[in-house]
Amino acid sequence: MARVLLKNVTKKFGNVVAVNNLNLEIRDGEFMVLLGPSGCGKSTTLRMIAGLETPTEGEIWIGDQLVNDIDPTKRNVAMVFQSYALYPHMTVFGNIEFPLRMAGVPKQERIKKVKEVAEFLGIADLLNRKPSELSGGQQQRVALARALVREPQVFLLDEPLSNLDAKIRTQMRFELKKLLSYELGITTVYVTHDQVEAMTMADRIAVMNKGILQQVGTPDEIFYKPKNTFVATFVGSPPMNLIEGSIVEKDGKILFETEHFSLQLPSDVPKAEEAILGFRPQHVEVSLAPKEGYVKGNLLGVEKLGVENYGHIGYGRLEIVVRLPEEIRVMRGEIYWKPQGNRIYIFDPKTRRAIYG
Repeated sequence: MARVLLKNVTKKFGNVVAVNNLNLEIRDGEFMVLLGPSGCGKSTTLRMIAGLETPTEGEIWIGDQLVNDIDPTKRNVAMVFQSYALYPHMTVFGNIEFPLRMAGVPKQERIKKVKEVAEFLGIADLLNRKPSELSGGQQQRVALARALVREPQVFLLDEPLSNLDAKIRTQMRFELKKLLSYELGITTVYVTHDQVEAMTMADRIAVMNKGILQQVGTPDEIFYKPKNTFVATFVGSPPMNLIEGSIVEKDGKILFETEHFSLQLPSDVPKAEEAILGFRPQHVEVSLAPKEGYVKGNLLGVEKLGVENYGHIGYGRLEIVVRLPEEIRVMRGEIYWKPQGNRIYIFDPKTRRAIYG
């Protein structure tokens, strides 16, 4: 196993900056997820680690070796793509064996390693089949086996679950995490745009946007301590509510004021002429009757998401989403709410960075 270190890494395609001055350490044995929307630079970062792209500036280290000028085949990393890229004319055995044959591994050792990794991944009974005879989940296991049979130092995965249906994707999330982290302890870099995958699988998450690293932290740190409005709204479902207003002091109370309502905040919140108040839909107290400190609103409708219901409260063009407790079953009408005081965030409207929470 080995750590991966990116120092001031920039990648340009002509005038387009795909990755901008990225500094990131992936610890030995860590499951790191690169998370962000399409075009944020996460796949480009993965390809630079693999050696499929050359950084315009900066250094990439794997273990104690600077690998900028090292051929991809000699970096001892393995990569699984979104498409799996299995050879259709080869059997499962042939697909798994292929990298060993290319490396000149003796035949008997190849057979032994293929059988071991196939047994480990539960596909030993599929070795004589062709890829076209396999399900999506089975094809993914074959792609994993082909990568693992090389015994790489670093495992790179680029959206490997996106082609699977929802049920298999949920199952494979757990299986991948169990295999790579708990059983193999292999250093893993996993690219996805799916924040649920990131939150359920990662030891740490690196959130990227427009080629710039926004925040690195554990899933809890990313969810509960977002550093800016992008992280706050990209991670979490439904996304965090963001409301523009001002923070003033009146009659010894700190209030957040908008054109639609006034809301009391904790006494340690700093005053500001302009501010953005943030709170997650899950961190709101709701009532059908007026209560002190609660804000009156108009419930426009309810989204039913399995065991959770989310109400949409409207104030003209402003819409706030709150999780409704089970005892509140109304679909429309008057409602009262307030965010939990220890779960609010204040962001600077100019820098979009968190200044409280």
